[in-house]
Amino acid sequence: MSSWLNDGIEAAVNKVRAQASRGGDFPHITEAGQWCTTPDGVWTGGFWAGLLWLSYEEQKSDALLAAAVSFTERLLPRASDPVNHDLGFMFYPSAIKGWRLTGDERYFQAALTAANSLAGQFNPQGGFIPGWGFFGSEDWSGSVLIDTLMNLPLLVWAVNHGADAQLLEVVQRHTKTALANHQREDGSVFHVYKFNTADGTPIAGDTYQGLDASSAWSRGQGWALAGLAMLADMTGSQEYFAAAQRVADYVEKHLPEDRVPPWDYSADGVPVKDSSAGAITAYGLIRLWELSSDARHLALAEAMLKALCEDCLASDDRAPILAHATADLPHGLGIDESVIYGDYYFLKALLTLRGIKEQNRQRGSGAQGSLAQTSNG
Repeated sequence: MSSWLNDGIEAAVNKVRAQASRGGDFPHITEAGQWCTTPDGVWTGGFWAGLLWLSYEEQKSDALLAAAVSFTERLLPRASDPVNHDLGFMFYPSAIKGWRLTGDERYFQAALTAANSLAGQFNPQGGFIPGWGFFGSEDWSGSVLIDTLMNLPLLVWAVNHGADAQLLEVVQRHTKTALANHQREDGSVFHVYKFNTADGTPIAGDTYQGLDASSAWSRGQGWALAGLAMLADMTGSQEYFAAAQRVADYVEKHLPEDRVPPWDYSADGVPVKDSSAGAITAYGLIRLWELSSDARHLALAEAMLKALCEDCLASDDRAPILAHATADLPHGLGIDESVIYGDYYFLKALLTLRGIKEQNRQRGSGAQGSLAQTSNG
């Protein structure tokens, strides 16, 4: 087993354990390398609870279990949020993971409630779930974010566990809308696409955190890749699989030699990096490999994770796991800092890669992937 891989997992879990011991609220993003926290978890609380569950699964610490339970329970009232397209981010890593590890029925029911709340935001005229209805002073009811693809697995999980099958229609219609409008011919995706809310007519592609409307914001490419790969896995859809492949091809062509994405693949000059885009993209590539057995996807994911371990681990005196993330450069938020979702997908990807390597070593040869629902996230 690669020493950098085991060392990266150990370093990440140690950081989570240390942060858990400090108590306080949900880590969100950093300023000067120290966490800014939120009392309700805003849209990122599930990632902190998820990090605690992953770390508990790794070390079986009573303190980690207590923290994971505490932060998951603090999120449970959010399951009924009426306007929040990030409920998958909030409840898949926290409540569903917690339910799988403990069997607590409250977590199961909260995840089902969250799925119904997410589906309840669906615009049937436009065929989409809008993003950021609560965000700032702008009207986002006609704006669809590529991030939403990562939240749809919550709906598939819910249907697989007894929820109304109409939730699957929401998944299918939203993804159809996204693929028809967000994805460009070169495989990249718009961050935002705007629609007429009355009749669903497409208006134009746009961005909020990327360079400009026509650019390829790197974290958005990661969200698309991972979301489509997960949905392909959970539904068996060849269309989603092919779309994920196109995003992966775009990323492979535009990723710099150091294997750490710039904040936007279209940005010129000395790039500001986004380690969180690297972690999310690497996880998406692993999920894609599980479906395709294409060795280049796994090799690129491993190279990206190794680069993050070698070049982006935060120093010992900093609370987060990964440095050199960029939350929102156009609005001056979290530039060359740390973000909790980057930390989550970093540890998630490292653990998944380790599991693959262990399986391959036991089998004595490369594992074969297929569209066979290898994992539900």
